[in-house]
Amino acid sequence: MVQLPIRAVRKKNTAMQIFKRLATTSAILALSGTFFLTPAFALDASKVIKRDTKSSTIFQLFFGFIEEGKTDDAFDVLKYAADQGNSAAQWKLAKMYERGEQGVEKDPLEAFKMFHKVAAKYTLARPNTPSWQFSADALVALGNYYRKGIPNTIVRADPATATTMYTTAAMIFRHPGAQFELGRMQITNDGVFGQGRLGVRNLQLAEQKGHVGAEALLGFAHFEGVHVKQDVVRGMVMLGHARHRANADDYEWISQLHDEAFALAKPNDRAEATRKLQQKLGQ
Repeated sequence: MVQLPIRAVRKKNTAMQIFKRLATTSAILALSGTFFLTPAFALDASKVIKRDTKSSTIFQLFFGFIEEGKTDDAFDVLKYAADQGNSAAQWKLAKMYERGEQGVEKDPLEAFKMFHKVAAKYTLARPNTPSWQFSADALVALGNYYRKGIPNTIVRADPATATTMYTTAAMIFRHPGAQFELGRMQITNDGVFGQGRLGVRNLQLAEQKGHVGAEALLGFAHFEGVHVKQDVVRGMVMLGHARHRANADDYEWISQLHDEAFALAKPNDRAEATRKLQQKLGQ
């Protein structure tokens, strides 16, 4: 798996290179015959919106239809705005396809396509605007899809491209999810000198922004003394705190790390970690 150190991002991960990757994917998706298919609208969304594709107007209409139970009309409005290039609509559609919600069936490939449309415009995003967050989220989402691939589709696992997406989102947008994913890949890549320490640094940046997964991995690193100075009690406290904060998606793997650490720890370390965690949680 090719890893790209953060210090080399400006040389190797230029905007032109990333545009080439995104453009290549666009071409492949278009050739697949599915990228630009548009469903028949139940209503004429162009007349409803009347050329006003501002995000506020779009989402006012969208949520209005949702409240009325008109999920097809809500989808049509959002799809029309997305086709007109509205990044907010594209991002919202991507999340709906990703999760299978609000009347839309779960479809990873359609989610990938919508995230791709948003990410392709990332150089136009400006700080403190909605497009800034949409672009960052889309890059991370694409990184996740490239890391694993999408079964039975043209999207194959591509760790190098996944790394590029994470690195871009981490360096330009300071996205904690990207810092976490990049850090997780780096701390396991012992074959490249300095990658482990670089991974710890990325995890620290994500943990400072409250990323629960980063806190868990850092805690286990401190427990084992891998790439950082060993501090068993601190590591156990971080693991316990992360498990306490974890959502349903993260709880299982964080609990596994937590339980492994507590099973291996000495009784006095377990007792000290439990005491400090209770203090941290205000119990």
